[in-house]
Amino acid sequence: MKKDYIFFSPDGQGLTMTSANHIANLAKEMIRGIETQLEAMVLYSTSVSLIGTDGSDELVKGNTREELEETPAKLHAVAKAKSLIAWLREAIKAKERLIREVETLTLDEYAKLMDITLPTPPKADTPLDADQYFASLSLDERNRYYETETLAAVLGKAIHPGGSFAEAREDLDRRIQTPRDVRGDGRDTLIYSYRPTVATESVDDLYFRLQKQYREAQAKVNASKFECERAVKESEIACDAKYTEELAAYNQELSLLNARLSTYRKERIKEISAYRIAVPQSLRDIFDKVSHLGKQ
Repeated sequence: MKKDYIFFSPDGQGLTMTSANHIANLAKEMIRGIETQLEAMVLYSTSVSLIGTDGSDELVKGNTREELEETPAKLHAVAKAKSLIAWLREAIKAKERLIREVETLTLDEYAKLMDITLPTPPKADTPLDADQYFASLSLDERNRYYETETLAAVLGKAIHPGGSFAEAREDLDRRIQTPRDVRGDGRDTLIYSYRPTVATESVDDLYFRLQKQYREAQAKVNASKFECERAVKESEIACDAKYTEELAAYNQELSLLNARLSTYRKERIKEISAYRIAVPQSLRDIFDKVSHLGKQ
């Protein structure tokens, strides 16, 4: 914080944190001594005598007027010493706070401090999907795919088991094997006769032609789907490769910036550690007096 710099000497002259802490402890001891004197002040003397005798013995000698007049100076000395302690303690806190701020400085904060634009994390591109692939085809290509897919579906439905043509073919074979049906009893008996209207060879020939057409149509559909899958896979691979490359570049740049941040922290902490705590002019007298105590 900028307000913390008020505690430090701009010319490099002053106290280290160790010296400041030592002076504060000496001042505390000086205060204790003065307050002990003030608490022991008695403004009257106490004597004792034995009854029946003329003599007396003085037990406690009260303070003199001169000692009494020293009270304001002592109180002011205590106030000054406490002010010195408060200043030194706050200065120590300020220095510790500045160091802590540097130690916890984030990369974002460092970038703002140094007017650096941080790299933007890369985003993976969305690969091509099947819908987008077919949407990329020309009108004729796309229509041809849909037509072929529909043709394969229609043919397959007709010739596969359960389909209309497959059922008609099986029904014909069954009627050839069983050309008559008898239904009812007695005079109500009915005989149904079945006669092919189309040669089985013609039916089989058409069935196999439809099968061939179905296989050809389905093969084209499968080929188109394979091309779609290939294009989608290539798009996925391309997107992954691009993202991997961009991510590697991003991480490398971040690594360099973090290295610069680490160097900045070390240099800045070294600089702050060298700061000397200044003693205000108003506290110089009490500072000199306390410092002298440490040399006695």
